[in-house]
Order: sequence, then C-alpha cells, then structure tokens
Amino acid sequence: KEKISKDVSSFIFFSREKAKQAQTREYVTIQPKESLSTLTKARITITNYLGGQYFFTVDEISFVGNKTNLIEGKHSKNALLPGINDIKDGLLKMILYSNLSDVTANECEVKHEAVLSLTSSKLKGGISSASMKKDLIDFFEANLFTSSDTQLVELLIEEAKLNNFTVKIQFSK
Repeated sequence: KEKISKDVSSFIFFSREKAKQAQTREYVTIQPKESLSTLTKARITITNYLGGQYFFTVDEISFVGNKTNLIEGKHSKNALLPGINDIKDGLLKMILYSNLSDVTANECEVKHEAVLSLTSSKLKGGISSASMKKDLIDFFEANLFTSSDTQLVELLIEEAKLNNFTVKIQFSK
C-alpha cells in the first residue's frame, strides 16, 4: 500500500513490474490444459498512444511466408470444444491481436495474423474459418455436433471473418 500511495509514477512503475513478472511466469509455464503443436510461446507488449503498456503472452507463433501467426490456443480433453469461458478469453485476445499495428519481431516489422486455435482430443479432423460450407457440415456430422455446438462454431467463424482473424478447430492430444 505504501508504494501505491506515494505517487502516480511509482504506482505505474510498480504495476508494470508486476505485470512483467506475470508475463514472465506465463511465458515459462505450460498450462495443464494447453495442447500446443509447438513450443513457441512469445511475449507481446502492447503500447498504446498514451504510453501505457500491457504485457501478454501468446501461446504459439508460426511463420507462414512473410506473415507471423499469433496463436491463442484453447484445449479440451473431455468435450468436443473448450468451455465457453475459455473461448471468450480467446476472443478477447483475438480482438487485441487483430488490431495491432506496428508489430515487430527482433526489431523488424512483420505482418501478422491472429489465430484462435480450439483443440480437443475428442475431435476427428479439423476445420477453419476458411473452410467451405460442405467441409463444415462433414466435420459437424463426423463429430456428432449438437445443434448448439454447430451454432457456436458458425458464430465463431462469422466473428472471425468480420474481425479479420482465423479460427481453427481440430484434433489434438
């Protein structure tokens, strides 16, 4: 409390240091529910136009051509899809990551795409927001999706298209 009450500058410094420490902990931790295809966690620091800084960790990055994919992964071992709160958390990060400008990696500017990867050990095959309608229907049928699961995925795909990010739904251990 003393540090917070001294003045605004020391509060900002104190809270940024705590946020950086949290980012570092997340960066080196593999969550029990994570099912990542690579071990490429990355740190993201978002700086707004007022100089405020926000520290995040992206679950994975991949490089496709001249583009860097910022991948937020959510996994379920026991259900076809991760829980709705996990999906909402992923959507929040998609809003942030898809609206970034001036993205750099190793001090070089890069093009980027935000990707929400939803995985489950119960799924057969995979789809993405770029999949054709027939492929979506085949996937829903092969995995015995309920009408509410189907509706959720269709809404996620619509959201992805409207907000310029990609959704991938696929099998993973």
